Amino acid sequence: MKIEDTKLTAEVGSIRELNLYLIKGWVLLLTYVRHARDDQSPRFVVGWQSDEEPQLPELLDQWEQREMMRSIDR
Repeated sequence: MKIEDTKLTAEVGSIRELNLYLIKGWVLLLTYVRHARDDQSPRFVVGWQSDEEPQLPELLDQWEQREMMRSIDR
């Protein structure tokens, strides 16, 4: 499909999240690296190109992920 057929986009920051979107039928549109101070993180832009309702994977937001990591470190 062409990029012009994209109806909705999302940006994710991990391979795990990317794979969850791809499993649901999203397509990878763009990859880049975000630079912040001394840190670099991969970013992925996915697009929904189907005429059906977009299927969103269940993901934890960044706050939930931090809280889980804190509880593991205790």
